[in-house]
Amino acid sequence: MNRNDSPQSDSRNVIIVGPGAMGCLHAALLGRMPHLDVALLDYRTDRAELINEQGVIIEAPAGTYTVSVPCTADAQELSTADLVIIFTKAYDTLAAAEHCGPVVGPETAVLTLQNGLGNYQVLQQHFAAEQVLAGTTASGATLLGVGQVRQAGISKIVLGSPIGNQALADSTVELLKSADLEVELTADVDARLWRKVLINCAINPLTALTRRRNGELLESAALRDLAGQVAEEVYRVGQAVGIDWGEFDPRREVEKVCQATATNQSSMLQDILAGRRTEVEYITGAVANAAERHGAAAPLCQCLTALVEGLTEAEGEG
Repeated sequence: MNRNDSPQSDSRNVIIVGPGAMGCLHAALLGRMPHLDVALLDYRTDRAELINEQGVIIEAPAGTYTVSVPCTADAQELSTADLVIIFTKAYDTLAAAEHCGPVVGPETAVLTLQNGLGNYQVLQQHFAAEQVLAGTTASGATLLGVGQVRQAGISKIVLGSPIGNQALADSTVELLKSADLEVELTADVDARLWRKVLINCAINPLTALTRRRNGELLESAALRDLAGQVAEEVYRVGQAVGIDWGEFDPRREVEKVCQATATNQSSMLQDILAGRRTEVEYITGAVANAAERHGAAAPLCQCLTALVEGLTEAEGEG
């Protein structure tokens, strides 16, 4: 893991920033591949040491397995990466960019697969815009403990370059495909991010506020309709922003995701149950801000943002 170590010429260095549920899951998926040198970058030394000792433990539907993944809180210990994947919470994006700076060389791709809007723009302020990629994944994971994750399902990664750096996007797609992941290239990153945030706006706050799993939203006629109303509101704001939705039915897409992830706890519900800060300001809050900038209305997003923030404050005081 020392920066002076010379990796084999045919290996690729991948650094995953953030050992949360999604970071650990993808570290394990990529770390199983002998041609990839994968490491986790944390900001907490104690947690990094524990992951180093025990590895990353994945409870998958087919059984539990452990992958040995080097983890450190000191980026200086790591070699320059071919690919850096940011999996921190959206509110930590700037700190993550600063922390992983030592492993980012001029040829490094920096990919955000985080929730919410605004992440790649933060990365573009810290790194060269042509190095920054953005994408989404619908994979589901729950953090059970340090380095321990319950895998709910592995889904497709969709990524692209916000400024059209096709060569970098292509090479990153091929790298991830070489780890047996399903990956799709998109020429319209913003449309994909808005599709993901629409789903998150409709599901995450409602599950967090009602303590329901994703599929349980469909069991209540009132909640099912409210989720649909939120989805339609985000769709209208996206139109005002200039998003090309293509063939996309907001209500139907939300219900499909609820059905496909019926037993999942949303990341926002997981945060509430764990007493952590949520990403609501980067989800419904970001949509409400975009609506204000573009002369649209987003009262439901404004309301849900206030309710989740109020709940977080109340839980913190309790």
